[in-house]
Amino acid sequence: MTVPSLNTEYADPASLRVRIATHRDHSERADDPAAAVLAALPPTGAGDLADIGCGDARFLARLRAAGHSGRLVGVDTAPAMVAAANAVPGVTGVLGDISRLPFGDGEFDICTARHMLYHVPEPVAALAELRRVTRRGGTVAVAVNHAGTCARTRELVCAHARGHGLRPRSGMLNAAVHSDTLPDMMRDVFGDVMVVRYDNALVFDRPQPLIAFAEALFSFCGVAPDEPRRGQILSDVAAAAEHWFAEHPGAVWRDPKGYSVVAATVEG
Repeated sequence: MTVPSLNTEYADPASLRVRIATHRDHSERADDPAAAVLAALPPTGAGDLADIGCGDARFLARLRAAGHSGRLVGVDTAPAMVAAANAVPGVTGVLGDISRLPFGDGEFDICTARHMLYHVPEPVAALAELRRVTRRGGTVAVAVNHAGTCARTRELVCAHARGHGLRPRSGMLNAAVHSDTLPDMMRDVFGDVMVVRYDNALVFDRPQPLIAFAEALFSFCGVAPDEPRRGQILSDVAAAAEHWFAEHPGAVWRDPKGYSVVAATVEG
């Protein structure tokens, strides 16, 4: 899910796809965030499910391909992501914001919000909205990154953005939302919660995939797609990455990361 200041990041899913592919191919340990969320859900493969902040809808496509028999809805503020959801057979894409979801009370058996809550100005209110649209006895599962996830690569971009006069934001819209703070937020809204933490790192043994991942972080670092200095910033980032590997033969660029999945059952 995006907010207006981040809509440019999701206008084209290309950068999102690069980030997903990077985590798939360059994680220190095998990493499957979608499977981590699925593990927190009821194993029935049924029920009406809304994925809030659905991104390119590959999570919903995976559910449908696995035989999920209930209603599947993908919600996002970015029209390109809603279109991606609507392109998946058996999935409905809906333009909407987590602060006021366009659904009735208790409309879904399951609500998921994956790696999006730090884009929300009022996360506790957003969690309450997830509770509102989930039926009694239903499940809400939320995934967020650890604080400082991929900070090393992000700082590589931010340093060169600052060198060209830009002022990168210090973090996500709401940097107070991360693995250490989400469980208590969820408890305030739902009561008992289940927490599973996944620790990992990205590891690059050559510059090219690091450069591609760094570019995929540009919008999060204040470098908009239409920024006139974007090309020069990318050139500088690439030169810095190539220089680092030249100066550290046989070494790898390691960037710690991780996330937690917090799930709760909606009580009466």
